[in-house]
Amino acid sequence: MSKNSSIVFLLLLFFVENGIIKAQSDSDSKKIIELLTKQNEALQHRLDVLEKMTDDVLWFQRVGDVAFVDKIFHTGPPLWKEKNPDGQGAGNPVKIWSYVFIPKNAVEGKKYPLMVLPHGGVHASFDTYYTHIIRELVTQGYIVVANDYRGSTGYGSSMYRKIDYGGLETEDVFASKQVMCESYDIVDSNRV
Repeated sequence: MSKNSSIVFLLLLFFVENGIIKAQSDSDSKKIIELLTKQNEALQHRLDVLEKMTDDVLWFQRVGDVAFVDKIFHTGPPLWKEKNPDGQGAGNPVKIWSYVFIPKNAVEGKKYPLMVLPHGGVHASFDTYYTHIIRELVTQGYIVVANDYRGSTGYGSSMYRKIDYGGLETEDVFASKQVMCESYDIVDSNRV
């Protein structure tokens, strides 16, 4: 053995003998892996939130010349199944976000048709991938509402876990349509 290898070996032996370096048991390793997995999942949701915020700013850059852009906060139906049905907040409506695009050349007093545009995917979100569709619809005179229904990414782990896989997500989209028809005088509720 070379002199350096001997020194490294002796130091390693010293650390092991004095309890400075301990071999980890399988259960310790599993606990560490579980902890790292949870931390990674939490970090992924935080990164999704940052990505969503950045993408929200891009909407103004990409369609701001043809549309007024807004993001509204409204409610959809309560969760289909509560973890604690007697707990505080159980049965409350779910808070959701929707994007609103109104043509910049809209004339005051005139009503415009509404296009409801749900995004694709299961755990996905409405993002600037749809820029070309929004530009086309707004240019043709449509008001567009695009809902980020429960389970959409970009709003943290709580929203992500509220997914109902095709049940209440459709109700969330309907709720965005209702909000538009009830709150925006410019929307022609007969042309949705």
